[in-house]
Amino acid sequence: MTATTERKKPQVHPVDEQWLALGAEAAISPQIDIIDSHIHLWDFSDPPYFADSYRRDAASAGIGKSVYVDCTMAYRQSGPEALEPVGEMEFVAEQVISAAGHGVDVAAGIIGWADLTLGDRVGEVLDALAQAGGANYRGVRTRANSDPDPVAGYGPQGTVPGLLLRDDYRRGLEQVQARGLAFDLYAFHTQLHEVADLARAFPDLPIALNHSGGPIGVGRYAAIRDQVHAEWLDGMADVAICPNVSVKVCGFAISRIAIIPTTPRERPFSSPEVADLCRPWTDPCLELFGADRCLFGSNFPVDKVALPLLTLVNAMKLLTAGLGADGQQRFFADNARAFYRL
Repeated sequence: MTATTERKKPQVHPVDEQWLALGAEAAISPQIDIIDSHIHLWDFSDPPYFADSYRRDAASAGIGKSVYVDCTMAYRQSGPEALEPVGEMEFVAEQVISAAGHGVDVAAGIIGWADLTLGDRVGEVLDALAQAGGANYRGVRTRANSDPDPVAGYGPQGTVPGLLLRDDYRRGLEQVQARGLAFDLYAFHTQLHEVADLARAFPDLPIALNHSGGPIGVGRYAAIRDQVHAEWLDGMADVAICPNVSVKVCGFAISRIAIIPTTPRERPFSSPEVADLCRPWTDPCLELFGADRCLFGSNFPVDKVALPLLTLVNAMKLLTAGLGADGQQRFFADNARAFYRL
């Protein structure tokens, strides 16, 4: 297998499988087809979370397919810096092979990363990603997250402010669009108006906004949750005007979002409890973007620190019950199938 890096991400919390088992539930509406639009595979945690680990979680939750999204895993350790992320595509392509024939289509779509500030020169990188990723390769993601708060921001691992507005970055995005690739985008709620500006500049580019628009819940933002919600809602309304943007309703247990707490408790939250925690954020997504522009994602294994995958799926079924059978089918599978051409 492609050599992986030795680094571990400090934001990755350990997972307690025995504790998670205390939250076992029966599946709600198990007949619903589910495509998980947002997963990672990595060795950033102990034990590593590779295709066989995700396959077991997905099978328990009734998920049939998934989309892998970049997480800086297995970057090349030699050669041109611009081509380092090609190593991640090589890694995932091998994971696809290892998972084949086991009932869950792991990484049916693959999203990588490229430095779009290379402008026109990023075309070479995009083509190398496509070659390494194979038939399941679908496109790239930008992690645009930037915030001056020392707790909320990612520090040296983060992104420079104003990335989405830069001319060189947008020239690189033109190369993505010219190849007909999918584009994922992760930004904080404080950057949503920049997301909307980008979407208006590229009206023909389908954009998947990650993690429910990234409402920050730590640092100085932890004490002003109502203000965060109001600012997030204003930004999401601006983004939702752009018909080329869909939103992944996920990421609730990300440490910087903190909608589902990860602090120690006797047992995991139940699906009704998770639904209550997430409803102030999921209901506006569904209202603003509609059933045709919202996608289910698990963000596993990141969110696994807080709850089993079946609990998350059940909670999302409770939250989307008002969409009716057809709307739930679009939310859980059809929208991801169309966006990523699965």
